[in-house]
Amino acid sequence: MERYREESHMHVDAMTIAALADEWRALLLGARIDTIIQPTEYAIALQCYAPARPSIEGTASQGGANRWLYLSAHPQLARAHLTTFKPPKIASEPPPFVMLLRKHLEGARIESIVQPRWERVLEIIAGYRRSPESEERTRFRLIVEIMGRLSNIILCNEQGLILGSLKRVGAEVNRYRVIVAGIAYVPPPPQQRMVAGQALARLDPMQVTATQLAMAATEQSVEPSTRKKGKVTAKLPGHPQGMPLQWNEHASQAHPSIVGASLVGALAVEPKLWQLLSRHLAGCSPLLAREAVYRTVQDAEAVVTLADENIWEALAWHVRELASLYESQRWRPQLVERVERGQDASTTTARVTPVAFAPYALEQYAQLADLRVRDMPSINVLLDEYYARAEWRDALETLRAPLRKILQTQRERCLRKASLLQQELATSQEAAQYRLQAELLLAHQNEIQQGEHSVALQNIFEHDSDENYPIVTVPLDPRFDAVGNANRLFNKYHKLRRALTLVPAQIEQNVAELATVEQLLTDVLLAETPAEVALVKAEVQAAGYIRGKAALDKKVLKAAKKGKGGKQGKGKTVPPGGGVPLYLQSGDGFTLLVGKNSRQNEEVTFRQATANDMWLHARGVPGAHVIVKAAGRTIPSSTIAQAASLAAYYSQARGSTSVPVDYTLQRHVRHMKGGGPGMVIYERERTVYAVPDEAVTLLKG
Repeated sequence: MERYREESHMHVDAMTIAALADEWRALLLGARIDTIIQPTEYAIALQCYAPARPSIEGTASQGGANRWLYLSAHPQLARAHLTTFKPPKIASEPPPFVMLLRKHLEGARIESIVQPRWERVLEIIAGYRRSPESEERTRFRLIVEIMGRLSNIILCNEQGLILGSLKRVGAEVNRYRVIVAGIAYVPPPPQQRMVAGQALARLDPMQVTATQLAMAATEQSVEPSTRKKGKVTAKLPGHPQGMPLQWNEHASQAHPSIVGASLVGALAVEPKLWQLLSRHLAGCSPLLAREAVYRTVQDAEAVVTLADENIWEALAWHVRELASLYESQRWRPQLVERVERGQDASTTTARVTPVAFAPYALEQYAQLADLRVRDMPSINVLLDEYYARAEWRDALETLRAPLRKILQTQRERCLRKASLLQQELATSQEAAQYRLQAELLLAHQNEIQQGEHSVALQNIFEHDSDENYPIVTVPLDPRFDAVGNANRLFNKYHKLRRALTLVPAQIEQNVAELATVEQLLTDVLLAETPAEVALVKAEVQAAGYIRGKAALDKKVLKAAKKGKGGKQGKGKTVPPGGGVPLYLQSGDGFTLLVGKNSRQNEEVTFRQATANDMWLHARGVPGAHVIVKAAGRTIPSSTIAQAASLAAYYSQARGSTSVPVDYTLQRHVRHMKGGGPGMVIYERERTVYAVPDEAVTLLKG
């Protein structure tokens, strides 16, 4: 079976934007823009309240709803889509562009959504009445350009004057398109193709003809020696490789799919058909071009020189068919994923990686091994699921990375110190030997001459039943007599005795510090918002691992100490610097408390839990403390299983399929000597195995 190309087709193209615009018109027209935030450096999010819509032509009515519109100009992840939850804010202070958007757009209603034909550009027209009595409206254009590293978000007034932009583009960067406040907005340059050294407008995919495609192929810059008339390379099931194509003179009258099914390959020559389409058709991405070629010849990578007219007829028909979705709006969003299964070939152990998506059926991937094609409810849901989290993860990783580096350095120091302390402890075990040697020197001092390097002496303090005394060899410093050497050995003995007293305590302290560092590393790993990262940073700084002016963001910390919606959680004790723990309810109605960092672990275990509450923790790895509030009831095994899945999910073992989780009563948990906040030891535990992914359902509920 033909292998798919390894490159990813996870980019937003003109066809995807057309599908987005259609969905937005159905959901956002008339919506009021209430809130504007900046989730990441490259993104803007608008909270839009869409009023209730009456039923039309038998369709169900829609109640009013708040929706978040996410706009990103990320160099690699540029996109625009609705998202089902409020994006986390990376930036603590709103930058000037966000303040500008708030000034002009908050309170405005979305009047129209426009996509320039076959362009990767979306315009949101929003406005409001100039006064309650006036019918005149003030309008603004929020323009989203999704063009890779050149992506941008631009605010213009109704006359097209630029008021501000996410990225400033001066004349020193782009002389053709200067994007600076105060000048007129210039749209991206028109899509062009090179023909005989001249720049011409690209062909309209909805009106392209076979003749135009054939002429485009003729005009391609191909070496004359490689041009072979009337042949196309295509790998078709059931047809022998290299067989020359035999055309029926009536083939052009058949349905294009029949024509495509009859194609057979001959010579692999450049250019490829999909490259031809991508270069000459407006808004035709490589993925769309490959899809049209596949539907024509059943090989997305087919190559052509000067093909027979039947090929062009079939190809032009399939291009027009796909392009017609632009007007028919019969979208069918699909996501293609690579499935790498575990050793047992089960779905539960499979690793899934997105490969491609489109707002139409991707037939080119349907029969390929190790790939699966999923229908998605909408293109917005698709982008939200597979793009938004990727960008937020990147932004969070920028915050996590310096903390992780500091903690990894500290962990290495602790490990080196542990090795040195173990060596010192082993050496200190020799203290008794030095004392014995010193006492033997004093007992035999009359037999020892100064200047000797060693002496063999009978150990008068030890003998067997036959009065045989073992011989002990004592090294000597020739500069000293027997008494002087004895004093030197006594000094070594006392030094090692002191070490033997101190080293175990130092080892215990180092073990506690290493456990604290490991827990902080896990806290960094599990931090899911900038506020949570800031809380971990505060703990790292409190532990003395951050020195100098590594200042904390006080506003982020202040926000983190509040509950949902920015208000302090009612009835919940807020630990200093730790934020509010996670509060959930099990399927049996028991309250579950989850500490997501060291301070929260301290809070839930020693401040909010009572002696008969159940305490859970992933065995042998750093992670969250989970408390099940008993409230005088017997805790069922189903609730313990749910709590265990939370302990596994919020632990260093999150990526495992099965995690051992210990549970015991809170009364059997106590602080680790010398450990930081949340560092404990416990006893009388039992163990249950949990699947981390099962916690996701509980968290969503």
